[in-house]
Amino acid sequence: MAREYSVRPLTPGVVTIWYRAPELLLGTKHYTPAVDMWSAGLVLAELIQSEPCLTGETSVDQLSLMVKLLGSPTADDMAALSAMGCPDLIRWRRESLASGRADNLERRFLAVSTVETVNLLRGLLAWNPRARWTAAEALGKGKGQIALSGEKWWKESPRAVEKELLPTYPEIRNGASLKGLQHRSREAEGETSQASFGGATIRDGGYVFDFQDEGNVHRPSKRARAM
Repeated sequence: MAREYSVRPLTPGVVTIWYRAPELLLGTKHYTPAVDMWSAGLVLAELIQSEPCLTGETSVDQLSLMVKLLGSPTADDMAALSAMGCPDLIRWRRESLASGRADNLERRFLAVSTVETVNLLRGLLAWNPRARWTAAEALGKGKGQIALSGEKWWKESPRAVEKELLPTYPEIRNGASLKGLQHRSREAEGETSQASFGGATIRDGGYVFDFQDEGNVHRPSKRARAM
């Protein structure tokens, strides 16, 4: 979450809809950091299949895609969502919820990943926020059974790279830094080849920049094409 979490009513209108947890789509104002774990699960799924996983256009559409992927929520899942005070839960269950749908995570991801990857996705994409894996569990930290399952995924090949070995990129904090970076990039790529033309400077693209008058810079004019 972008802000420090505290137990108080919060707006459900957070996170792009494709990565929004079911409790948010159902309108609860009393959610937990578990919404971030749901988003992390969908980001992982997107990396695996090289495209967004759930691409609904409305809340109801997004929930329907969840059901197709994860199966219908169980009675315990519905009770947990109800306890969170989801105002749209009753109408969704009455008008749109498809019952009896099976879990399709394994069928969709096992062919392009591993059993441990599917287990991690299932833990992160749990309907019940209280049953959803925490960040520590997903990282394999701790001695519980869930943490042990998470640890197995991190031990698979290819192993995680130490952060010191990851590539680094220039840090840009303001417009001036950005302009300097762009200028250096243009020089490096040789985009600013110049030639002399009657006391003026010609740059790629056919524009003539006249700097004849001291202290005055004229607007660039388009160079006439040769007939």
